[in-house]
Amino acid sequence: MYRIIRSKAFWAGLITIVIMLVLVNQSSIDRPSLTIVERTIRNIYTPLQSGVSGVSDIFQGWSNRVASKKSLNQRIAELNKENSQIKLENQILKEEQAELQRLRRMVNFKEQNSMTYDLIGARVIGRSPSNWYNAMIIDKGSRDGIQQNMPVISPDGLVGRVSSVNENSAQVFLITDREVAVGVLLQETRETNGIVEGLGDNSMLRMRNIPYYSKVQKGNQVVTSGLSEYYPKGIVIGKIKKVSREPNGLLLSATVAPAVDFNKLEEVFIITAYHPPVEVDQAGTKE
Repeated sequence: MYRIIRSKAFWAGLITIVIMLVLVNQSSIDRPSLTIVERTIRNIYTPLQSGVSGVSDIFQGWSNRVASKKSLNQRIAELNKENSQIKLENQILKEEQAELQRLRRMVNFKEQNSMTYDLIGARVIGRSPSNWYNAMIIDKGSRDGIQQNMPVISPDGLVGRVSSVNENSAQVFLITDREVAVGVLLQETRETNGIVEGLGDNSMLRMRNIPYYSKVQKGNQVVTSGLSEYYPKGIVIGKIKKVSREPNGLLLSATVAPAVDFNKLEEVFIITAYHPPVEVDQAGTKE
């Protein structure tokens, strides 16, 4: 049997029979009456044709699915790329909105204090991780009118003072630095005996030289006293968080949380001139 199937004569005969079946079937499609032979051939051919058609449909369906999957994968890749682009644009938009809000706040602060200070705005362009709470670099220098020891502030409060100046930039010592000391007073009680200094390794401040009889307490607002060499009076520094008695028992000290968030500082003002308000005595004369 196997030898018969492998013989050329077998395949030649089979092909001839199939061709005859196809020709006879096609020739009888349009005729209403069929001969016995034609009916027999159609009965044989129809299932064969259905089987071939079924196999063809299966192959076509598989081919369509492959093409559809390829097209779907391409579309997914395109959508992923578009999604990444949208995320990037959204992030840029958020950053621009945040910057706009900060700059609007800076402009409002400058306008509200134009009678008291001459201010120059600057961006923070450099800070070292090793001395994060000691100093920073700003993008304004001597050509902008910046000079050494000018006080530096933000809309939230005191930042520090200019320590050195180049033509296009300047270094600022922060009030959180150990070497910076500021004369202060308590806004509520107007007590002026106190000095605030930085701790150097974190954002907290220390207020010292407070008399033991002082009414200082948690929550008091601390502002510059105007008695320091560099800082005008009334600039906000922070709030008292904790009060402690010194070992000698004669003085108190306090922990102060600065009003400025030194971890988020991006723009600042340099005070180039200070115009103190004119005080009027009870008789109405200017002092």
